[in-house]
Amino acid sequence: MKPFDLYPGEGETFLPKRSGSNSRRGYGLQLQRLTNQHRCAYCNVDLVSDYYRWLLLNVDHVIPESECIRLGIPEEWAQSLSNQVISCSGCNLFDNRYQMLDVESKSEWVPLEFFELRNRIFKDRAEKIRHRREEEQAFFSDAPWTTNEGLIDSGK
Repeated sequence: MKPFDLYPGEGETFLPKRSGSNSRRGYGLQLQRLTNQHRCAYCNVDLVSDYYRWLLLNVDHVIPESECIRLGIPEEWAQSLSNQVISCSGCNLFDNRYQMLDVESKSEWVPLEFFELRNRIFKDRAEKIRHRREEEQAFFSDAPWTTNEGLIDSGK
Protein backbone atom coordinates (compact mmCIF):
# COMPACT_ATOMS: atom_id res chain seq x y z
CA MET A 1 0.00 0.00 0.00
CA LYS A 2 1.22 3.47 -0.85
CA PRO A 3 0.85 6.10 1.87
CA PHE A 4 -1.35 8.08 -0.52
CA ASP A 5 -4.10 5.49 -0.32
CA LEU A 6 -5.03 7.00 3.06
CA TYR A 7 -4.97 10.59 1.81
CA PRO A 8 -8.27 12.35 1.08
CA GLY A 9 -9.44 11.32 -2.39
CA GLU A 10 -7.11 8.30 -2.12
CA GLY A 11 -4.21 10.59 -2.96
CA GLU A 12 -5.56 11.57 -6.37
CA THR A 13 -6.73 15.06 -5.41
CA PHE A 14 -4.71 18.10 -4.52
CA LEU A 15 -4.52 18.95 -0.85
CA PRO A 16 -3.83 22.47 0.43
CA LYS A 17 -0.36 23.95 0.39
CA ARG A 18 1.53 23.23 3.56
CA SER A 19 1.42 25.88 6.24
CA GLY A 20 3.17 26.42 9.52
CA SER A 21 6.77 26.85 10.48
CA ASN A 22 8.06 23.31 11.06
CA SER A 23 7.38 19.63 10.62
CA ARG A 24 6.43 18.83 14.21
CA ARG A 25 4.10 21.71 15.05
CA GLY A 26 3.15 23.17 11.69
CA TYR A 27 2.93 21.47 8.33
CA GLY A 28 3.75 18.00 9.67
CA LEU A 29 0.89 18.22 12.13
CA GLN A 30 -1.32 19.52 9.30
CA LEU A 31 -0.38 16.51 7.15
CA GLN A 32 -0.92 14.08 10.03
CA ARG A 33 -4.40 15.46 10.65
CA LEU A 34 -5.35 15.24 6.97
CA THR A 35 -4.02 11.71 6.45
CA ASN A 36 -4.06 10.16 9.94
CA GLN A 37 -0.48 9.00 9.36
CA HIS A 38 1.99 8.87 12.21
CA ARG A 39 4.64 6.55 10.77
CA CYS A 40 7.50 7.10 8.37
CA ALA A 41 6.21 6.42 4.86
CA TYR A 42 9.54 4.76 3.99
CA CYS A 43 10.54 2.64 7.02
CA ASN A 44 7.26 2.56 8.96
CA VAL A 45 8.77 3.68 12.29
CA ASP A 46 6.20 5.19 14.66
CA LEU A 47 6.95 8.91 14.98
CA VAL A 48 4.57 9.90 17.76
CA SER A 49 4.80 7.12 20.37
CA ASP A 50 7.24 9.08 22.54
CA TYR A 51 9.05 12.40 22.68
CA TYR A 52 12.32 11.15 21.16
CA ARG A 53 10.59 9.63 18.15
CA TRP A 54 8.52 12.79 17.73
CA LEU A 55 11.79 14.75 17.46
CA LEU A 56 12.62 12.63 14.36
CA LEU A 57 9.41 13.61 12.55
CA ASN A 58 9.99 15.23 9.14
CA VAL A 59 7.97 15.90 6.04
CA ASP A 60 9.44 14.87 2.70
CA HIS A 61 8.59 16.17 -0.77
CA VAL A 62 8.18 13.01 -2.86
CA ILE A 63 8.97 14.88 -6.06
CA PRO A 64 11.72 17.21 -4.82
CA GLU A 65 11.07 20.92 -5.24
CA SER A 66 14.11 21.34 -7.50
CA GLU A 67 12.82 18.59 -9.81
CA CYS A 68 9.35 20.16 -9.90
CA ILE A 69 10.91 23.43 -11.05
CA ARG A 70 13.06 21.68 -13.65
CA LEU A 71 10.11 19.68 -14.99
CA GLY A 72 7.75 22.66 -15.18
CA ILE A 73 5.34 21.25 -12.58
CA PRO A 74 3.14 24.04 -11.22
CA GLU A 75 4.39 25.40 -7.90
CA GLU A 76 1.03 24.90 -6.18
CA TRP A 77 1.20 21.18 -7.05
CA ALA A 78 4.80 20.91 -5.87
CA GLN A 79 3.90 22.55 -2.55
CA SER A 80 0.64 20.65 -2.10
CA LEU A 81 0.52 18.22 0.80
CA SER A 82 -0.40 15.69 -1.90
CA ASN A 83 3.30 15.71 -2.84
CA GLN A 84 4.49 15.18 0.72
CA VAL A 85 4.75 12.30 3.16
CA ILE A 86 5.50 11.91 6.84
CA SER A 87 9.05 10.60 7.23
CA CYS A 88 11.70 10.11 9.85
CA SER A 89 14.76 12.35 9.66
CA GLY A 90 16.99 9.45 8.55
CA CYS A 91 14.83 8.47 5.58
CA ASN A 92 14.30 12.11 4.67
CA LEU A 93 18.06 12.59 4.36
CA PHE A 94 18.73 9.34 2.48
CA ASP A 95 18.33 9.99 -1.24
CA ASN A 96 17.80 13.72 -0.63
CA ARG A 97 19.33 14.62 -4.02
CA TYR A 98 16.90 12.54 -6.07
CA GLN A 99 16.81 13.31 -9.79
CA MET A 100 14.62 11.92 -12.54
CA LEU A 101 16.88 11.70 -15.54
CA ASP A 102 14.27 9.88 -17.61
CA VAL A 103 11.57 12.59 -17.27
CA GLU A 104 11.50 15.57 -19.60
CA SER A 105 10.32 19.06 -18.80
CA LYS A 106 6.87 19.96 -20.09
CA SER A 107 5.03 23.23 -20.53
CA GLU A 108 1.74 21.75 -19.29
CA TRP A 109 0.94 18.97 -16.86
CA VAL A 110 -2.40 17.36 -16.12
CA PRO A 111 -3.17 16.15 -12.60
CA LEU A 112 -3.23 12.46 -13.54
CA GLU A 113 0.32 12.70 -14.96
CA PHE A 114 1.52 14.41 -11.80
CA PHE A 115 0.00 11.78 -9.49
CA GLU A 116 1.34 8.91 -11.61
CA LEU A 117 4.82 10.47 -11.54
CA ARG A 118 4.60 11.03 -7.76
CA ASN A 119 3.60 7.38 -7.21
CA ARG A 120 6.38 6.09 -9.46
CA ILE A 121 8.96 8.27 -7.71
CA PHE A 122 7.73 7.26 -4.26
CA LYS A 123 8.15 3.59 -5.17
CA ASP A 124 11.63 4.18 -6.59
CA ARG A 125 12.76 6.33 -3.65
CA ALA A 126 11.33 3.87 -1.11
CA GLU A 127 13.43 1.09 -2.65
CA LYS A 128 16.59 3.23 -2.69
CA ILE A 129 16.00 4.32 0.90
CA ARG A 130 15.44 0.70 1.97
CA HIS A 131 18.83 -0.28 0.49
CA ARG A 132 20.51 2.71 2.14
CA ARG A 133 18.99 1.82 5.52
CA GLU A 134 20.33 -1.73 5.16
CA GLU A 135 23.82 -0.36 4.43
CA GLU A 136 23.66 1.99 7.40
CA GLN A 137 22.39 -0.76 9.70
CA ALA A 138 25.27 -3.04 8.65
CA PHE A 139 27.77 -0.23 9.29
CA PHE A 140 26.23 0.52 12.68
CA SER A 141 26.30 -3.16 13.69
CA ASP A 142 30.01 -3.39 12.88
CA ALA A 143 30.99 0.03 14.23
CA PRO A 144 33.54 0.34 17.04
CA TRP A 145 31.07 1.85 19.52
CA THR A 146 29.06 -1.38 19.52
CA THR A 147 31.91 -3.38 21.09
CA ASN A 148 33.81 -3.20 24.37
CA GLU A 149 37.04 -2.58 22.44
CA GLY A 150 35.53 0.41 20.70
CA LEU A 151 35.36 4.11 21.33
CA ILE A 152 33.12 4.00 24.38
CA ASP A 153 34.71 3.18 27.73
CA SER A 154 32.95 0.05 28.92
CA GLY A 155 33.96 0.71 32.51
CA LYS A 156 36.26 -2.33 32.72
